[in-house]
Amino acid sequence: MAWRAPDNLRFYIQEARLVSINLSSSQPSVDAALHALPRRYRKLRAIYPLRLELFNEYCQDWTDEFVPCVSLGEEDEDKETGERFTVPCPPFYQIPSISLARADSLKRLFTWIDLLPLETVRRAVHLLYPETKAWSFASDADDTDHALLKCITWSQLVDYDDERHCRNAMSIFIQPPWILSDRDLDLFCKRQSVGTANSIEGFAANVCHQSFGSSSSPWHERPTAPHERLWWKLWDCCITRSCPWFVVSTYTHWVFGVFSNGWTAAFVSPVYCHDSHDPSVLQLLLFWLCSAMGLPGGWEVPEVRIEPAYPSHHLTASVSDLAVTDKSKLTLWAGDG
Repeated sequence: MAWRAPDNLRFYIQEARLVSINLSSSQPSVDAALHALPRRYRKLRAIYPLRLELFNEYCQDWTDEFVPCVSLGEEDEDKETGERFTVPCPPFYQIPSISLARADSLKRLFTWIDLLPLETVRRAVHLLYPETKAWSFASDADDTDHALLKCITWSQLVDYDDERHCRNAMSIFIQPPWILSDRDLDLFCKRQSVGTANSIEGFAANVCHQSFGSSSSPWHERPTAPHERLWWKLWDCCITRSCPWFVVSTYTHWVFGVFSNGWTAAFVSPVYCHDSHDPSVLQLLLFWLCSAMGLPGGWEVPEVRIEPAYPSHHLTASVSDLAVTDKSKLTLWAGDG
């Protein structure tokens, strides 16, 4: 006899794997360069990778403590809202497969991510924390890179000063695997200095090593690598939304990250495959989303030494300071010292 996901939500979140995506046999022809370029206003200086073993352990410990293994007495689908668990997990759970069209465009790829992992995590969060039911995933308006990148944000509409405002907690940035390659994603997650006018070391090293044109060219006009442009794009989008927590996904691969309180650094997970286990992608998404909302036990953003704070009006959606009870977690990120 198969279970409903809420009968043992912990086991479901741990065991359900994203189905293999049906990609186009031929890659669409697109200009794959994001429009983001080096700009002096950006304060991002360094990327710190999180340690795989400790990050996995933290996620597993959080799941064991905050996701119940006893029945919640709920159905897979909420008949009132239509929210439901959509990622199959045979033979344990009776969740039917969804038939989706071949992902031969960014729009169709977005549908795969929206209807499978994001819909499932939305149902899980609302079951675990009923007070979050006003929160949902909202697709952002298209920008200059709409053909290359899609963003969907976990947000809530709130009334403030007689106006409706959008409070954001986490953004998911989606690029097709034929645009964001596995190699680019690996480089995106490496420890690095981010090239700007004030981070000469990292940028100059790239310029010399990759022979990026004449030294007489202005620094902001030099050719740049795809992973650098992606970092600049994310920084611009996240700070505009006052939303430091983010996920980058090609569906086949997933990365989880957050900017520091002063927006000068970013902490980023290793790359996870869609069928990862211990933890699963659903497990990681649920953990990262709850951390972004400041819910109990979530991950705490490390302080960066000598980091000037951004003006408070840029950070309307604050993240709760959560105590780290296990001292081993203090070495989760690959920082100095």
